[in-house]
Amino acid sequence: MIVEITDAKYPEFISQTKEPIFIEFYTPMCGACQQLLPILEQMDIHYKGDVVIGKCDVSKNPKLAQKYRIQSVPFCVAINKEKKIKDVELGLLDPMRYFEMADRALYNYTWWQLLKKKFGF
Repeated sequence: MIVEITDAKYPEFISQTKEPIFIEFYTPMCGACQQLLPILEQMDIHYKGDVVIGKCDVSKNPKLAQKYRIQSVPFCVAINKEKKIKDVELGLLDPMRYFEMADRALYNYTWWQLLKKKFGF
């Protein structure tokens, strides 16, 4: 299940979630954001709760938009179990990039480790 994150729920959500988190910041009027929704659904199925998939409407949650300094959407963030940001992306990208972001948060990859895993060197 994709979690809808709000300004009010965010502190509790972050503190109580033990798994890595992937969040898409969006607005309902953003076409690219709407194209990203099926990818989020695929990620939710793929990770089966090992990574919590969330989304946040920045037009209704200005505190979170300010916290992450979001000026354009879609804006995606991957956060590891230790609550550290592991990766960020702006714009609509190849779906595999979002899975890489979530993997990086889940397995705590460094960029070098991710390249080694992806390309085998």
